[in-house]
Amino acid sequence: MSSATPETLEQLLQIQERDKAITTLFHQRENLSERESLKELKEESERLMKRKGLALKELSTKEEDQQRLEDEVNAIEERVAEQQENLYKGEVTAIKDLQAIQGDIAGLEERKRLVEDQILEVMEQLEPLKALWDSISEEEQAIEKQQTELEVALGERETDIDKQIQGVQTERGVLTADVPSELLAIYENIRARPGSIGIAQLSGSTCKGCHLDLPAVEVDRLKKLPTDDLINCEECGCILVR
Repeated sequence: MSSATPETLEQLLQIQERDKAITTLFHQRENLSERESLKELKEESERLMKRKGLALKELSTKEEDQQRLEDEVNAIEERVAEQQENLYKGEVTAIKDLQAIQGDIAGLEERKRLVEDQILEVMEQLEPLKALWDSISEEEQAIEKQQTELEVALGERETDIDKQIQGVQTERGVLTADVPSELLAIYENIRARPGSIGIAQLSGSTCKGCHLDLPAVEVDRLKKLPTDDLINCEECGCILVR
């Protein structure tokens, strides 16, 4: 059976306090509110990007429709100009042919009016889409600003916690310097078990590590052991300090 002086066990208790503090600080670091807020903003940004993609697709479709219709109007105007030139340059003299040209011009003008009405409809449809695009862009900029501010705040808080961790680790290093390596290894092995702590006080019949009462027979046996004997809780396995 290994042995340890009361002073060494007290040092182990102090080491464990530092270990608990370090674990708590790492937990705080991983669960900073800014980190959660950044995660939420990222999800919001992803949803916004999907909306933006859909809006862009619809906006592009409408703008292509407008361009196609405007191109058709230009083509109609060119055709009307050609027919008017044919009508007035004097090369066509037959009444029937002149009437055909005039009818073609009238049909083109009517088609032009219909297409221009369609352009107006498309332009009216474009207005809310452009407003939506502008709104999404503003939201995007606001999110980017929030992300930048949160990243700065997160970095500052992480730096502060890292300094605290470093300070506690330094204290731990000082304490471990005077603890026998064999005893420290035993403590580390016990503490490495899931849900375990390395060392705890035995208060009466209660282990402060697992908070369970040891059997009276076991407590009586432990009391009879030499004070420098290293004893463990039969429930959780931690080193017990009497």
